[in-house]
Amino acid sequence: MVTVNRTRLTGPSFFYFMARHAFKYTSRNSHNRKPRVTALFLTLALLTAFAIYIALEHGSNLFRERTKVVQRTVSISDLWEEGRYGEVSSIAEEILLEHPMDRDALLFAGYSKFYLAISRLSAEERNTDIDDAIKYMRLLLARGGTPHPERVTYLLGKAYLLKGTYWADQAIYYLKASLDSGYLAEDSYEFMGRAYSQLEEPEKALIWFQKAADSHPTDRLLLTLGEEAFKLGHYDEAADYYRQSIKSTRDESLKKRGLSQLGQLYYDVGNYSMARGVLESLVSMEPDNQNYQFLLGETYHELGYEKEARSAWHAVTRINPRHVGALHRLYD
Repeated sequence: MVTVNRTRLTGPSFFYFMARHAFKYTSRNSHNRKPRVTALFLTLALLTAFAIYIALEHGSNLFRERTKVVQRTVSISDLWEEGRYGEVSSIAEEILLEHPMDRDALLFAGYSKFYLAISRLSAEERNTDIDDAIKYMRLLLARGGTPHPERVTYLLGKAYLLKGTYWADQAIYYLKASLDSGYLAEDSYEFMGRAYSQLEEPEKALIWFQKAADSHPTDRLLLTLGEEAFKLGHYDEAADYYRQSIKSTRDESLKKRGLSQLGQLYYDVGNYSMARGVLESLVSMEPDNQNYQFLLGETYHELGYEKEARSAWHAVTRINPRHVGALHRLYD
């Protein structure tokens, strides 16, 4: 006689119990064919029911997990649209803990880390975010299946450039791969120019900066073009770029920078009359700048205007009583 535990059995325990005792029933009635056949069918029925239960339970778990992932994806997209990159990064990295090669999570993690990096004030935090961004984007490219890999390589190139001079060659590699794939962002040419400039290849830098200026000649880009042309000794070309930048900009600090470089260029090439006009404009904008005042004094001296030169050097010593150049001019 079989003794049955009265504890209620459900789910897998119930099916296991019934299958076990069906086999016992069969063994005790081995001389009775009809009960044995009945027990066999009962066992098969119970095993089938158990398999169906497991399938339904597994399907239910998959459905719940898929629903959770979909809800999280919608949420992360909304956060991205709102520019909440820190929260996007946290959610994406949480997903990656469970699914390390999830395509969407890698994409959101890489992009959000990049935008976090360029907003950081701390160099240490910026470098950490940039390293993470590069890691996630390279994993994304290695995984494959990305709808627009050329956009990933473009951002990856910019990320490498932010790491500094020693990574400029990697920046060029990925930016060029993006361009070769047919993707051209507004600043693709400019970043190619920056990368070559960091590698101290001004000829190539100038070519890429000129391409960038052909499509969007911003005041800052024109100033950069002037600097690169000056490095190559293309002084007329550099002066023209400086003048265009000064004329187009509304940024006073950028205007001062352009005037300073233009004045220095005129002085270096011996065009003192042009240098004078530029430097007088600079001094009127920032009279307490010792560098502007001193160079203006030097320019007056070269033009033979000694009274004006000494006045400018005295102005320098009032700003900085220990200015060696001005003291030398006044008292030696």
